[in-house]
Amino acid sequence: MLEWIGIPIGRWLFLGIVLAPVYGMLLGWFLGKPRNLRLALRGVAYLLTMIVALWGGLFVLSMVIKFIFFRS
Repeated sequence: MLEWIGIPIGRWLFLGIVLAPVYGMLLGWFLGKPRNLRLALRGVAYLLTMIVALWGGLFVLSMVIKFIFFRS
């Protein structure tokens, strides 16, 4: 159904359904009342820091596993 665009169904589900609460949170930070841009940007910075820490940790762990088990 959505495969004709070239993006697999799983990616549509992840970006559309799984991340919907994150989208709502971000919209609430920037469009809600009372607005505090400084705190909203701080929240985005914390969120991006957590994402980078998770992806960085996964990368380091995958490299450790690679070097331990797949040396040739």
